[in-house]
Amino acid sequence: MKGVGIIGSTGNVPRVGFMDTNEAMRRVGNNTGNLVFQYAVYNLIDEAKYLIGQDIPWDMAKVREKCRVIVVPSANFIREDFDLTSMVSFLEKIDLPLIFIGLGAQARDYEQSEFDFHPSIHRLIDLIRERSKLVSVRGQFTKRILHKMGIDHALVTGCPSNHINPSLELPQVIAQKLKEPMRSFITHGDEPWPKDHSKQQVERKLVAWTNQGASMMSQQSVPVFMEYLRKNNPAAATDIPLKREASLHSALMPGTTIDQFRDFIASKLRVYFSVDQWIEDSSKYDFSVGLRLHGNMVAWQAGTPALWVYHDSRTQELAETMELPRIPFKTFIEECATVQDAWNRIDFDPVAYCERRALLKSRIRGVMEAEEIKVANNLTIK
Repeated sequence: MKGVGIIGSTGNVPRVGFMDTNEAMRRVGNNTGNLVFQYAVYNLIDEAKYLIGQDIPWDMAKVREKCRVIVVPSANFIREDFDLTSMVSFLEKIDLPLIFIGLGAQARDYEQSEFDFHPSIHRLIDLIRERSKLVSVRGQFTKRILHKMGIDHALVTGCPSNHINPSLELPQVIAQKLKEPMRSFITHGDEPWPKDHSKQQVERKLVAWTNQGASMMSQQSVPVFMEYLRKNNPAAATDIPLKREASLHSALMPGTTIDQFRDFIASKLRVYFSVDQWIEDSSKYDFSVGLRLHGNMVAWQAGTPALWVYHDSRTQELAETMELPRIPFKTFIEECATVQDAWNRIDFDPVAYCERRALLKSRIRGVMEAEEIKVANNLTIK
């Protein structure tokens, strides 16, 4: 029997320490958070599976020879100013059944109803309509957008990363930690130069807390920032403009010296190209907070309580769908003067979370089994 083709990764970039930053960021789609849901999907499948572009080449004949179905771990594909031509063209030509897992729409907020999508997004919708028996979507907002585009076979599943940790005791582990003092924490940076000034206030607050506390900050994206973070790696050698360091310094740590900024970068900031190592390191901390969905989710799956600060429909939809502790970014700015304030804002019902998690698990299983894909036992509902 033929196996399952996957467009994604195992959640690890091999030999990244000897890789140019441009190539490293290309491997993760310019965001290391992509590794997290790809890791989750890869480990859902319990049969012969092949990463396209790694286990088998991007060759139509060889993919068809090995695979009967293609699984696409999906992100916020349904968004404006996003060109998916390359992937869509491949999927159109391969002419196999398709499963999209965790597909999301992105908007300013839930009120946005008009979108100017690239033509490739409309082609993607046609593929879903024609070759997917069921499609896994992030939440009700995405489901509504797809309905308007003629897709009526979507199941709300949240993100597959919600099921990385197979333990049924995860909610109780998190609830127990919330009863204990919070002494250490991990934060998650978004971008140093956001268009929205309010979003920058969140970023600076997180940096200041991290600089002062028993903590670290993980950075997932912004290629030019990643180049700066990896500038001492000989393999990642890039000609970085002198003004970039000054720009980063003023954006993230105004009021500090350049030496203080350099000390922060060296001692507090981390980048992960391996989900397993990211989980292991996150497990050391008592609390996780930030603007990044997947950075927080890594900590959550390690049993570390987290607070999601949302700033658009994307993060809000996922946090609501999965019953995760959350707070709007403007409320965070106004009411969380200290990291202890953020810790105190966690509102977590382990029973409600457990019930929702089980429901979302069953829906993911249904999407996969619609194409007779064998799902790993760690998704068994007990």
